[in-house]
Amino acid sequence: MKNNLEKRGISSGIFLIGLGILAFTNQWWPGILFVIGLASSAELVMRGKYLPALITFGLFSVLSLFVVANIQWSVFGPFILIVLGALLIIKRFTNQHGNDNPHLE
Repeated sequence: MKNNLEKRGISSGIFLIGLGILAFTNQWWPGILFVIGLASSAELVMRGKYLPALITFGLFSVLSLFVVANIQWSVFGPFILIVLGALLIIKRFTNQHGNDNPHLE
């Protein structure tokens, strides 16, 4: 129980530091996406889930870059959602058939 609180404390600390930096620089959007991705990834890393941490950080970073580069969501958004949905289905399907890879959970 104490270990889980320590892990949560690290990701919460990263989140608060990120919010402080955003408040100082006044770059809320898309900076908040990056901060959420970083804090979420830190918690996943602390739980030993490295691949989901990398995917989470990558997803939030790419979304931030889309905003900065002024790429229209209508161009890439549907494709991203379809790929993510397919990945979730494949993950659940492979886990149901005995593929218990701890790095994919």
